[in-house]
Amino acid sequence: MAAIPKVAIACQGGGSHAAFAAGVLDRLLSDACFGRFELVALSGTSGGAMCSALAWAGLLLGGPADARRRLAAFWKDLEAREGPDIVANALGTWYARLPVNAEISPYLYPPVAEERLRELLDRHLPFASLPAAPEQRAKPTLLVGATDVRTGDRVIFPGDRLDQDQLVASAAVPPLYRAVEADGRMCWDGLFSSNPPVREFTDFAKDMRPDEIWVVQINPQHRRELPESMNEIIDRRNELAGNLALGQELYFTTRVNEWLKADASLAQRYKPIKVRVVQMQLDAKDYPGPLDYASKLDRNPALLHALIRKGRERAEWFFDARSDWPREGTAPHKSVYATTPAAVSPKR
Repeated sequence: MAAIPKVAIACQGGGSHAAFAAGVLDRLLSDACFGRFELVALSGTSGGAMCSALAWAGLLLGGPADARRRLAAFWKDLEAREGPDIVANALGTWYARLPVNAEISPYLYPPVAEERLRELLDRHLPFASLPAAPEQRAKPTLLVGATDVRTGDRVIFPGDRLDQDQLVASAAVPPLYRAVEADGRMCWDGLFSSNPPVREFTDFAKDMRPDEIWVVQINPQHRRELPESMNEIIDRRNELAGNLALGQELYFTTRVNEWLKADASLAQRYKPIKVRVVQMQLDAKDYPGPLDYASKLDRNPALLHALIRKGRERAEWFFDARSDWPREGTAPHKSVYATTPAAVSPKR
């Protein structure tokens, strides 16, 4: 009987679309799936960090069932269900879809989004209830990605010392959020640098080193149509920024695998790691509206439920060839060298 693989799960960010990652984790942590792999690590950025951190906290405090409960309760509380909240949510997404709108500095109005996120975390991930000892917080390991606004540094917050400020910093996407102070740094969303963290998995101690990395990809890699309206351009710009960071993370793992093939002595430090990627389905018939940039701000219960349901369905792909990476249509895995007339040698 083959040994079950040691797995690290990495969840990309994407606002409300990260509900897809919640659905994936819910299925993977269920009785039907959890015994089919050994979970050694979780990582995430922005909404993906919320999902990974909630699952991690639940596993530390009560096991898979508690992790699933926390994920479900967090996303349920995030839904716009009450009258004023429904109106505010509808107005916000409507405004985001206007052909022309002005971005306003978050320093000109109260930090409502940040305060709301902190309230949710107080309720569903109270850090005071977590084990105090770092070694107790390290199984599974958690990595949260953010970006230092001033230096541009890629910042990784490990779970053994994680606090609420660091987790909120990972989701501080401008201009919706102000920069968040965490660990002496002023941080924005990890979208710009590590979406989500992956390369650190290759440096784990030998007994914790994963056999496979499972990536939950939120942003689509391919689009059929060229974006022309301002909303389409903003949407595609956001997708490409997140996927570029993801592609760089995964490229590092492929380089490690190539080095191992070329130099057997490196096996003392590294081991081959299989990468699997499951991408969010974009088929419009599965959702109550368009999956555009504005929908990443949308807390409509119908949208969140559809995303969670689709995540649960797609989670099974991690166990077969449908998740093999690299493959067309998922996270970038190569550079394209374009041949231009100037680069072609002249005829003699």
